[in-house]
Amino acid sequence: MIPEQRRQKIIERLREDDICSIDRLTEELGVSRITIQRDINLLVGQGLAVKIHGGVQLKKTMETTIETRFNSRLKQKYENKVKIAKKAITFLKDSSIIFLDSSTTIYIFAKEIFKRNFVDLTIITNSPAIIFESMQYDKIKIISTGGELRVDFNMFAGSWVLDFLEKVNINSAFISAAGISPEGIITSNNRDLVNIIKEVFSRSLEVNLLVDSAKFQKSGMLNVGSLDGCRRVITDKNIDKKLVKDNRLFKNTELIY
Repeated sequence: MIPEQRRQKIIERLREDDICSIDRLTEELGVSRITIQRDINLLVGQGLAVKIHGGVQLKKTMETTIETRFNSRLKQKYENKVKIAKKAITFLKDSSIIFLDSSTTIYIFAKEIFKRNFVDLTIITNSPAIIFESMQYDKIKIISTGGELRVDFNMFAGSWVLDFLEKVNINSAFISAAGISPEGIITSNNRDLVNIIKEVFSRSLEVNLLVDSAKFQKSGMLNVGSLDGCRRVITDKNIDKKLVKDNRLFKNTELIY
């Protein structure tokens, strides 16, 4: 491994763990302690890392803070999100126009879509991460909503997004949420996202809500809509069985778990 590759490996490790010891880097990269110390000194000189006792830490720039924040949300209940995505993929049809929101759950769902061979599928999204991921594939048509880039929330937002959505028709929307209240209200903590999802509800023939079971009985700050407005809710098998039996909550909505 050439020195540039080795230093890139160090940065990748720091992006995952934030802090790493010299001993661990020495073992993982198979080089001497002196070599790792030289690499660290060079990364510190480039403004990419800072020394700490016995190791090194990623320097907190705006870019790395935002990236870590998104990756942190992505890692939360990751396996559950993958299972939810695999269930949701069975409700996706060829020759469809679909909307995917900017949540980490839907990002994982998008990655599942890209692995398949759907025919004549059009994806509309306000997620920069999904757009970036799609660049590796050329069989699916991707349409960005445009708008103001909100890097901190991994989304395009603002009036431009709403103006765009007012002009389109959507077969199926796939969205997530910060929480679902005991009364069956879908909630969020982001005002821009609330406005976008409300518009998506009005433009879509059906809405699919993808949420892990921990989101139930939890309320965000702002209301998005009701479960009654969703065609189906797709979650994981850990959902409270009392909720499954609550006919009031899923009276008009199919529950998949």
